[in-house]
This record gives sequence, structure tokens and C-alpha cells, in this order.
Amino acid sequence: MGGQTTGAVAQSLAYKEPEKEFNAGEKLKTSVESEKITNVLAKLETQFRVNFNYKSDILDGKLVKDLAVNTTRNKAVDLEKTLQALLVPAGLEFEKISQRVYLIYPEKAKGQELKTEAKSRNFSIIESVITGKVSDTEGGPLPGVSVVLKGTQIGTTSNADGSYRITVPDSKGILVFSFIGFTSQEVAIGTQTQINISLKPDAKALEEVVVIGYGTQKRENVIGSIAQVSSEQLESRPVTQLSNALTGQMAGVTAIQRTGQPGLSASTINVRGVGSFGASSGALVIIDGIPGNFNDIDPNDVESVSVLKDASSAAIYGSRAANGVILVTTKTGKEGKLKINYNGYTGFQKPTAFPDFVDSWDYAAMFNEASASNSYTDADIQKYKDGSSPDTHPNTDFLGAVFSKNGLQTGHNLTLSGGTPATKYNLSLGYLFQDGLVVRNNYDRYNIRLNLTTALSSKMDLTTRLSGIKTSSTEPDGPATLDQEGVLGIINTAVRYPATYVGKLSNGYYGPGVVQKGTPISFLEDESFRDQDGLNLNANLRLDYRILTDLKLSFISAYNQINNKNVVFLASQIINPEITLGPNELTKINNSTNYYTLQGLAEYSKRINEHQIGVLLGYSFEENHFETTTAYRNDFPGNDLTELNAGSPSNQQASGTANQWALESQFGRVNYSFANRYLVEGVLRRDGSSRFPGNRKYAYFPSAAIGWRIGQEEFIKSNASWISELKLKASTGVLGNQNIGNYPYQNLYRIGTAYNYSLGGAINAGVARTTITDPNLHWESTKTTDVGMEFGFFNNKITGSATYFDRYTYDILYAPGGSVSSTLGFAVSEQNTGELSNSGFEFILGHNNQVGDFSYNINGNLSIIKNEVLDLGVGNISQPNGMVGNGSTLFIGHPMQLYYGYIADGIFVNEEDVKTYTNQTAINPGARPGDVRYKDISGPDGVPDGKVDATYDRVVLGSNIPKYNFGLNIGASYKGFDFSALLQGIAGVKGYMNNYAGIAFFNFGSIQRWQMEERWTPENPRADAGYPRLELVSNSGTPNTLLSSFWVLNGSYLRGKNVQLGYTIPKTITEKVKIGSIRLYFSGENLFTISNYRQGWDPENGTDSDAGNDANSIISNGSYYPILRNYTLGVNVRF
Repeated sequence: MGGQTTGAVAQSLAYKEPEKEFNAGEKLKTSVESEKITNVLAKLETQFRVNFNYKSDILDGKLVKDLAVNTTRNKAVDLEKTLQALLVPAGLEFEKISQRVYLIYPEKAKGQELKTEAKSRNFSIIESVITGKVSDTEGGPLPGVSVVLKGTQIGTTSNADGSYRITVPDSKGILVFSFIGFTSQEVAIGTQTQINISLKPDAKALEEVVVIGYGTQKRENVIGSIAQVSSEQLESRPVTQLSNALTGQMAGVTAIQRTGQPGLSASTINVRGVGSFGASSGALVIIDGIPGNFNDIDPNDVESVSVLKDASSAAIYGSRAANGVILVTTKTGKEGKLKINYNGYTGFQKPTAFPDFVDSWDYAAMFNEASASNSYTDADIQKYKDGSSPDTHPNTDFLGAVFSKNGLQTGHNLTLSGGTPATKYNLSLGYLFQDGLVVRNNYDRYNIRLNLTTALSSKMDLTTRLSGIKTSSTEPDGPATLDQEGVLGIINTAVRYPATYVGKLSNGYYGPGVVQKGTPISFLEDESFRDQDGLNLNANLRLDYRILTDLKLSFISAYNQINNKNVVFLASQIINPEITLGPNELTKINNSTNYYTLQGLAEYSKRINEHQIGVLLGYSFEENHFETTTAYRNDFPGNDLTELNAGSPSNQQASGTANQWALESQFGRVNYSFANRYLVEGVLRRDGSSRFPGNRKYAYFPSAAIGWRIGQEEFIKSNASWISELKLKASTGVLGNQNIGNYPYQNLYRIGTAYNYSLGGAINAGVARTTITDPNLHWESTKTTDVGMEFGFFNNKITGSATYFDRYTYDILYAPGGSVSSTLGFAVSEQNTGELSNSGFEFILGHNNQVGDFSYNINGNLSIIKNEVLDLGVGNISQPNGMVGNGSTLFIGHPMQLYYGYIADGIFVNEEDVKTYTNQTAINPGARPGDVRYKDISGPDGVPDGKVDATYDRVVLGSNIPKYNFGLNIGASYKGFDFSALLQGIAGVKGYMNNYAGIAFFNFGSIQRWQMEERWTPENPRADAGYPRLELVSNSGTPNTLLSSFWVLNGSYLRGKNVQLGYTIPKTITEKVKIGSIRLYFSGENLFTISNYRQGWDPENGTDSDAGNDANSIISNGSYYPILRNYTLGVNVRF
């Protein structure tokens, strides 16, 4: 900092407009305890319109003695009297070297060099006065910007409206504009007397402060593994759910989207792998210090998103931090004039992939081949082809009819912010509308958020955060008596139905379909619907009281209320004169959640010479209540009456339930640094949860970390000046997981008709206990170890990090499927059993540079994660082939969510091939040419035994959990143009498709074009055919559809996640219409995908590691909604 001016030291101060003069006898508002000389000098500069030049190190730590200023008519005399009283007690002197420039220096002997330098430049001979304004890229004023004449001590700072005034001795000089969080700029003075400048945000500088649990910390002092995304990386992204904006952005954070359905398209987020095979592996989401829903937030409201990945950073949240913690900080107001910001976009969506089912005439021919029959004659096939009889020989594209449009998507946000030193505000209003690809399927969201900071006194601040989210979604449904489960059920039917079924007849009636209840086309045109309305209200109050300069107390209270209303109406419908579906029926479900928390914090921070210590102590209590009620009636007079009282009471039903949980916690954190090089941190949290029995209710979660900023050592700085930053760090600790039901240890009794009993000739209501519980149930725990390094080279133009982590999870909360007590015959509930490991590496590498008006940045991240089941406890079952596990998806020594099946060895070419190949009778007793061949892997003796069977010849074929996750961010700007691109992908992952989506003629379903074109036939008897011989496949499957490597797919992909091109209109144009800035942009989401997955299917749909194999079964059964490609045009206007 040496050599900088007052402005450089006081960049973060708030500035007031200059007053005309001091009042006689007025005391400057200073305090020996809190006011620094630099602050007073800054005020004097504004008051007297002068500049003070000095080296900042001569004022470090110097405080003001109380002083009074008696004004006279000569303001220069007043100023010099003030300077005398201010500087002399601090061992400083001053000298006026120009009309408006004063030089400040230590005693004369030490200040002579500065005086000589200053005077040698003849300040008083060729002075020039330069004025101007400094603004940000949005057109808003920037107060406190340092404006320095390069190579000198001459400088000033901008005031509250961004204006500055500086007197310089040389018109050939260069002005340097710098401000924390922005990229510095240099401008040659030349003949200019007015220089207006716009500073661009410096992404690297903005990351210097990192949000951590219950506070912030300078990045240089962070020891834990924390990934952070700033608002600049989130804004203007046309995402309907905030989680989708994190994809590919951070090492160790996997965000995978499994659906594009409006309102439900959020990504599943896993931090450093999947952390449990019993309890949920979801990360804890904290919004402004309070648990919340990550996807309810408008991305425009977000200041930053931090992900706490290791024990050192996450242990402060203890029992819920085993799977990572996501901290969301929303924007707050800043002192200054009112700023208005509008951001809006509109675009359309289409599927990233779409399966191609064959036309009706191809279906008929292929059906004949599969069934070895002449079910469809040549005449039939010709009629299908020429369309001469559409009622009896149609060609209906059911899936195309369902996904019949390109859905509109539009988002708008209006933000007002500003404030005074006493009150700062940020008010945000947002609206999002997403129209689905299916008719009558859309989603609306309204957001309002007010963040208000009020200075109640010089020591007390009140922060108020209020927000409301209103959501509404609607979707079509199948008619009464046909439970289609909404839009996904309709899609499921469309995937199944071949083109030979008629959708709508020429007389206006509908085709009866397979089960005489219509087809997807009739479903879309009936009056059935599923509506869901939600209202989420949040209030968060925080009172900060600074008792001493180094001690602050905080009291936090928050309340969250969520109300959801679900309405399902299944309408009666006339399919044709012979078929009428009904009666109609209505179900209404109302549920509400009420959450509140009380928290208290005490923070102490003290610096003594080179020792810096920080202490945080806290207490938290949380309670959550949930209640739901359901009501049902049917037989309504018409489909336009959808209120319960209009239905028949004869079949009415009602039910309801409620539950609650509570969590009490005490926690603390101590961090210490010496010389800003040696770092130590320790955390301890004690949690008590209502989800565990009294004797196991409480648990402790500690962590410890050390760091060494070796790059700041003199032996590095003197011998390797190109090293800007080099830090080594390590941490270890224990985290918890309680993501299970609310009453897992309590004995519950079930009520229902299944438990009624006969007594005395009458049926009586009964109850039954069906599950054995564990009275010693306790926390699932994860021990995490981290070792890593961070680096910056060549003035941080190259930055990066490398980290090794190991997460060992034990006492896993797991209820083995199908486990039954051999004594009592009851099912077994959750137990603490099993162990799991997630270990691997994270790498980050980035480069940024500026050449003239062109700037660019490239940032890449790579995560390598090995997931391994170490023990299943009561689930350990020894298999005959030597493997230990549950026999399907969990085996010791392998990843979770795996595929366990046969190794396919191509296709039987002919009868000779069948006879000579390994005996397959045990799994395919009637093997034929065109069937899948399976390898003989082992036998009872551990070696191949000449036959293939399920006992010895199944192996692990891969896992649904990605081993590699990577992302690459590219950005560039030139003058008014900006460009950004995000590439994202996963590798080392498998997918699996069967049933309707993967198997031709499954349960008399349809056939896709790739299956027809790649099938084995006697005329093309290829061993490497892409599909076996065609056959009709029942629900139970055939030997060809057994789980094998033939059907397990490579789920790896590389995706163009986002590309954005923007242009900011020059200020010379926008200023004429009193607008700060206008930016126009195009944004494309999910633009392309490179993969070897099945044609027409998106690999991301089927590789959701949290849903596991369920994600694949959903797609395989056809109940899927495609991931969407978005094209949008947007505008950002700032006033």
C-alpha cells in the first residue's frame, strides 16, 4: 500500500457531499477508540477541496486525539490549524506545495526525500485541474475510487456521486483509477480536462471475501475447501431453477438434471459423491443464515453461492453437514442514490433429444417379423403407407402429438437499491413463466424480496430480510378410471402406443386405445387436470450489537411458512358412443409447513501486532411442524364443477396426518493466524435431534485445520517473485447426517382396513405394529480428511488449486430391504449399519488477462471421485460367487447404485454358433440365432465351468454414479461486446434403458427406428448387430432382455451448457436518455451434447446419481420429460 494516497486507504469509506464550512467551535466527530487519521483526512479533503499526499504506511494504526476547529474567514488558516492539531501529536508534519495540494511526511529528516521529489516537479508552476465521474458498468456512481497520478503521491478519491477533482502538475501524465472489486484502469491525460471512466468488476477481486458458516472470511485466510460462485456467473442465465446454474461451475459439486418438466426441472446436487445408501445424500441449503429451498430463489437476487465441502468449513453445521452445505447470500443495498435495474428475457425451448418411433407401416412389418406371423397383410401395410383409410389404418405420432410445441419461457426482474448511512435497502421483484412442451402444462413463479439494513445507533444494526414466493403449476391428466399420474403418465402412454392405433376419428370421436379408455390424444383433450399452488413466506431478523470494537453480539430470529394446495380432477369423458369414462372425481390435498428458529452469536476478533485471533460462539434452536389433509369425492354433475360440495357424499373420503421435528445446537469456532502466513482453525458443534432416542439424542462434531501461506515467506518472495500466492492446507473432522424420517426409533402402529378384525360377528377397526425399531439408533457420521494447495502465478494471472479428500461414512442409517425379524416376523426399520467411502481429487486451473481493450478468462475444474461400499452390516450376504452384498445394487468393494448382470458377447450368428458356444440353457433354454450371447465367467471352483448361469456368471457392469465431473468456463470482452461459454460433462458413468424406452415391442409397445435399422436378421446375420432379433416381449422379459452389458450404456457426455453473447450500448448514447447502461444479450442453454448414448435419449436423464437406478427405471418405463434446450434474447437496463 506504500505510496498510495488517502483515496487508496479510504476506498471502503462512505462519502458525504461537501459542506460549505465548519461552524464556529465545532468539534470534528471523532473518537480515540474508533476514528483513524486517514478517515479524518478524507473528510478534510471533501470539506476544503484539497488533496493530501502521503505514504499510507506512515499513518497505519494512528488514531485521532480530540480536536476542535475554530473557523475564521480564512479557510486555509482553519485547515492548517486543524492539520497542526491532527498531525503533530502523531509525529507528522505537512507542507503546502500547491494551491490545493499538501504533502504529509514524518519528521523533517525522514520527509526530506519526499519534499524534494514533490518540489522538483514544480507543482505550482504547471498545474492542471482534471474533473470527471467514475461509474460502474451499470452506470451507477462509484464513491471512494482512488484516482492517482501514476508514479507520484498525488491523488484523490471520488465522492458519493462518483465525481472527483484532482490537480496535477503534468498534462503528459497518466491517471490510475482503482477500486476494490474492480479492474484498475489507466488513462493518459493529454489535453483532457474532464475524464469520465467506467470500471469493470474484477471477478477475482470479488472472490477475495468468501462466505463461510455464520460469517465471511478473506480468501487468503480460508483453510477449508470452499467453492464459490458470484452473481456475475448466475445472472442472465435463463434457468428456471437456480440449481441448474451450478452445473459445471465448481469442482467437487455435481449437479445433474433429470427432467425438463416445468416447475420440477431442478438439478440433483451432490457434494463430493453420494454420501449414504440409507439416508438422503442431499446437501444442506442455508439462505442468509436460515435453512431454505434452493430452487425458490430468483437468480437475480443472489450475491453469491458458497459450497462447504470439507469438515473444516462444514462442521459448524454439524449434524446436517455430512453431504456438504450450500450457503446462499442474497443482495443487500449499498449507500448511495437510488439504483434501478431491470433484467428480462424471452425465448423458447425444445428437447435436447427426442426418440424416433417408426411409422405405422414399418411397425406392421416389424410386428410380423417379431411375431413370426402375418398379423398385418400386405394390403394393410399399403393402406398404412398411403393413408387411404386413416380411421382404420392410421399413422399416429402419439409422442409428437404430446410434445406438440416449443414452450415459451420468459423471466423478468426489477431491483431497486440504495440508501443512506443509516438505512440501506434492496427491493427485488421477479416473475418467471415457463410454458411446457405439452398443452396445458406450465409453471409460474412470483418472487419478492426486501433486504433492509438499519443503523439503530452507532453500535447497533438491524437487518431485516423479508421474502415471498408464489408458485403455480398446472398439467393435464388422464380421464376418470384411468390413473395416468398427470403429464408423465400421458407421456408414458405415448411412448408405449404404436402408430397403428388411431388417435382421433374423422367423425370427431376418439380411438379406444389398448384398454378401451382412449389414447394420449383423447387424454390431452379431456378436462382433467392437476394443479398445484404454493406460497412461501419468510421473515428473517438479525440484530447486531457491537459492544466493543472487537466484540459483537448477534441475535437472529426467523420464521418460514409454506402452504401448498394440490387439486386433482379426473373428468368424465365420452370416447365414442359405446365408451363413456366416469364417474369424474376430485381430490384436494392441503399441506402446510411452519418453521422457526432462534439463534444467538458472539463474535470476537482481535489483532495484536502479527497475531490475529477470531472466536465465534453460538446457540441455535429450530423447530418444524408439518400438517396435511386430504379430501375426496366423485360423481360430480359436470366437469365444470370442481368444488367438493358438488360431488356425491356416498363415496367421500378424508384423511390427514401431522409430524414435527426439532434441533438444538451449540457451536463454536476459533481461528488464529500469525503474520498472515500460519493459519489454524478449530470447530466444535453439539447437536441434539428429536429424531433419535433420549440416550442417543446428542452428538459432537469436531474439526481442525491448518494452513501455511508459504508464498508469503521471504525465501519464496525473494527467489520466486512470479509466485503471487501459494498456500498449503489440511483439515480433518467428523460430520453428521440425520436425513431420515421423523420417528425412526419409535414404535408406530398402523391403522387401516387391512388391520380390521372380526369380533362378535362384527368388523372392528384394528391397529398393528409392523416394524421393529432400534432403541439405540443414533447419528450417521462421516469423517472427512482434506489435503490441498492453492496457487497464483504472475500476479494471479494463473490461479488454481489441487485437493485430495477422503470421506469415510460409518454407522449408516440403513433399513435393509426385505429384512424380517426371524423371531417376531416384523420388518426391520433403520439401523446404524454399514460403511461407505468417497475419496478422490479436485483440480482447478484458471487464467485471466487483459490486452488493451480485450480481456479474457479461462477456468476449468475436474473432480475424480471413487465411491466404494465398505460394509453393509446386517445387509452383508455372501453370494455363491464370492461377492458380499444384497445381491443386486450393493456389493462390498464396489460403488453404490451399480448394475449387476451378464457380460454380453455379441449375437448368435447361426445355428452352428448356438451349438458350439458356451451352454446357455440355464438362462436361455431355447437359444436361437439372433439371441444375445453371454460369457461364462466363473463356476463353483472360481473358474469358467462351461455354462452360463445367474449364480456364478453375473458381474458388476458399472455404476450410475459419475467418477469424473468437469467444467470449463470461457469468457471474453472487447469494448462493448462480451462472450461467455460453459462446457460441462461427466464420465466414468453408466446408464441403462429397457422396457418401453429400450426394448422393441415391450408389452406390445412400439419400436424405435434405431432398433429397426440395427436389428439382427437372417439376411444380415451380424455378430455385432446393435439389436438382437425382433420378438414380442412380455412384462417379465425374455432371455435377450436380461440385465447385461448389451443394455448397459456409456452415460458419459460433454455438453455445451451455456453460451452467451452480449453487447453494451455506449454510454455516449445511453446518457442522452438518462439511462446508466443497456446491455442486450443472446443466451443458449444445453445447445449441444456429445455422447454415445441411445439415439433420441439424453444421457443426463438417466444418470441421476441421487435417484440412482430409479432414474433409469422411470425413463425405461417412458415416464420421462425431456431436458430442454433454450434460446433466449434478453436486455439489462440500469438507471
